[in-house]
Amino acid sequence: MRLNKTGFKTNLDLGKDTINGIKKKGAPVILDEDFRGESNTAGRPLEYYDAYRITKERDIPRTIPTITIGGAKVAAPCNITAVTAEGKGGKTAFKGVLVAGAISKDGIIDGFTDVEVTPNPTGKAVLDFDTEQSEEDQQYNHNTSLSRAGLTSTPDYCRSYNIRTLPLTEYKEFTTNVCRLCSEKFGGIHLIFIDGGADYITSVNDEAEANAIVSFFTWLSVEFNCAVLLIIHLNENAGKNADTLPRGHVGRQAVRKGYAQLNISKEGDISTLQVLRARKAGHDTPLVCFQYSHEKGFHISVDSQSVVSAKQADKDLIGRRRAEKIASKIFAPPKSLSYTDAIVQIMKATSKSKATAKRYLEDMQGWEIVKKHDDSCYRLAVIG
Repeated sequence: MRLNKTGFKTNLDLGKDTINGIKKKGAPVILDEDFRGESNTAGRPLEYYDAYRITKERDIPRTIPTITIGGAKVAAPCNITAVTAEGKGGKTAFKGVLVAGAISKDGIIDGFTDVEVTPNPTGKAVLDFDTEQSEEDQQYNHNTSLSRAGLTSTPDYCRSYNIRTLPLTEYKEFTTNVCRLCSEKFGGIHLIFIDGGADYITSVNDEAEANAIVSFFTWLSVEFNCAVLLIIHLNENAGKNADTLPRGHVGRQAVRKGYAQLNISKEGDISTLQVLRARKAGHDTPLVCFQYSHEKGFHISVDSQSVVSAKQADKDLIGRRRAEKIASKIFAPPKSLSYTDAIVQIMKATSKSKATAKRYLEDMQGWEIVKKHDDSCYRLAVIG
């Protein structure tokens, strides 16, 4: 056992792996204590630590982003990226597009507008570990990814595993062994998906467990020089509270340590992905909107500008109806109010500030709900 370049212990003998003192056959695994800062490097010379030193002179290869949205980098080798949403919000559909792009050798897929995945011409491994779905559901989504990529059968380098029936204590060992073996067989790993990253620990709010598992996923990305995408749920009722942080300490830690957070919200039948908390993507990164197509049998892109316009129209309609309701009470015929009295009455009816009350009155005039007459008083106009 020795320290590898990431600073974690690794067993180099493929035939004599040891887990908690027990020899096992198969690929090397990572021990739990490797992610608790217990590696002993005392007594080593200063030069030993040069592998971790950053200088201008050091030759550090520039990575090519694995996934971009509108040209903005959202996933790259040696990094984790969190994909977050509430349950049934569209995470699986988005992952399906990314899997299709990752297994494509030429990059030509039936995907989403503005979403680009680096092609995989040499057939490096694409790994998907799912802790949540049934085998039937996972197979359906797997087949959808194949269809998007124009494939009729599963390429050997596309490896999708359903591990939800395994004991939780075996998740990391299984994941590590598969990654090592696939890296050796296929000459590297192109992309890793962990669908249910929070399921790798017993409690999403246990700080020690959360930090350790996020370190593990980060280690995977460095060890195998690929991006790791963590699919994580948002907190309960996140949509109602406009909360974009994923579940528990593990979710927050994944976002803090991650390359980007790709958050998906859903209104009606339309899901909208927004890039949040990204290192190399700004607020001008385009939204990605999609909805299910019965004709195609999977989700397709929807014009984001149309979605934004529709949302604004809905918001305006709600605002107009609110203004009509307030006006019908304050300006009930034959009542007429001066500007000052109208503002006071609106403030009383809405419990809002004076500035907000002024905006309400302006909107009422703009929508022709109330009208200012020659005597400078405001009266109710036609509502309908």
